[in-house]
Amino acid sequence: MNKWIILGRDRLLSSGVFSVERLRCRHPVKGIDNSFYLLDTPDWINVIAITEDDRFIMVRQHRLGTDEFTLETPAGLINSGEEPFAAALRELREETGYSAGEIIPLKSLSANPAILSNYIHFFLATNCRKTGGQELDPSEDIDVELVEMDRIPGMIEDGSINHTIIVTAFSLYFMHARRTHPGPGH
Repeated sequence: MNKWIILGRDRLLSSGVFSVERLRCRHPVKGIDNSFYLLDTPDWINVIAITEDDRFIMVRQHRLGTDEFTLETPAGLINSGEEPFAAALRELREETGYSAGEIIPLKSLSANPAILSNYIHFFLATNCRKTGGQELDPSEDIDVELVEMDRIPGMIEDGSINHTIIVTAFSLYFMHARRTHPGPGH
């Protein structure tokens, strides 16, 4: 297996959230040229947040990609020069008005290595409590919902939670919970 050689990059579009680039490439063995397209975007964070009384802090918002209201965990872009840990605390506070008692990194994963340049950094925030109001960006319109822990698997199964990144976040949470609190016989 061989890596493609990047002969050049052309920025086709640049926005505040991402840019679209065309990569002109050559395969070193096959000798063929091909263009690939890449969405270049900053890394993201995603936070599984749990209140002091063991409920998940979720956000509901309208997503234009599917023109649906989605139920998600707090998330957002990492600002230039910002550490993922700090971005997780900031996004949780801004989107929900909650602050974490403790925050634990769960995992960093490639968003989609075929076309996206970034990673998603997943965190677990525990002992969260309401410390203020939301501090939303002008284009954000977010409702906060508290969801009992035992409802999440059913909500994923019935499609109430249908966002791939959110399902991944909960999968990481449940794997973490199993490792740190194994059931009887483990």
